[in-house]
Amino acid sequence: MILDKKEINQYLRRSLSTHSLIIPRLYLFDCLDSTNLWLKQNGVCGDVCIAEQQTAGRGRRGKRWLSPNAENIYLSLKWCFEQMPVHLSLVSLTVGLSIVKALQKMGLSGHGVKWPNDIYWQGLKMGGILIESVSSSVEPYNPSGLSLIIGIGLNINMSASEGEQIDQPWVSLSKVLGKRINRNQLLAVLLEHLINDLQHFNRLDLEQFQREWQQWDVLYEEQVRVLQQHQELSGVVRGLDAHGRIIIELISGQLTHYSSAEIRLKKGGG
Repeated sequence: MILDKKEINQYLRRSLSTHSLIIPRLYLFDCLDSTNLWLKQNGVCGDVCIAEQQTAGRGRRGKRWLSPNAENIYLSLKWCFEQMPVHLSLVSLTVGLSIVKALQKMGLSGHGVKWPNDIYWQGLKMGGILIESVSSSVEPYNPSGLSLIIGIGLNINMSASEGEQIDQPWVSLSKVLGKRINRNQLLAVLLEHLINDLQHFNRLDLEQFQREWQQWDVLYEEQVRVLQQHQELSGVVRGLDAHGRIIIELISGQLTHYSSAEIRLKKGGG
């Protein structure tokens, strides 16, 4: 089933209007180089860009994101904060929580977020997040605030043969649930959670956020390897600090905080 803008909008109006949330303007394309790039060049605050296929989709650290046609979700949302958020470093993590809650609503269980921006199910990657800021010179009407492009890629109905080029263990939502997924409905559920969480982000309760993160954190209390600047360390994940940095207890007992590092499970995942 191909994506249908009319159907997505019908789902959205029913869900978002009930919660007094903004209803975004949708742009749906058969093929784009990148939904993030399109929004950077053409979007205004609140716009959503969706593509059936991307030719230059990117993941974290510039990795190529495989994008078979009409099977997955390639989505970008342009979101603007009128004032710089107090907890800016938690935006990406909040988006991750929005995604896993949306997937739960679709019937998925056993999934979670791998710090800082990947969605996993039972040690297999299901999706990722790429957030980019828009220069204030491009957004003259929002000089004191922050404009972000929030890109999301999710494996939904992709078959094993279509995913042969992926260089890490992965899974699709349809494989786990044992059925083809209505992507129109999923997109609406996903946008409902995203917009709700972003619209209330400036009133974020930090303690509640940390508790919720721990609930969905696939690395919590796990033995991991930390790769940073050609150095490798080992330790146990102890959660997040108030700035969204991952806390790792090294073998020596020292607690270390990382804002940027590659974290791999010692048992070979991630």
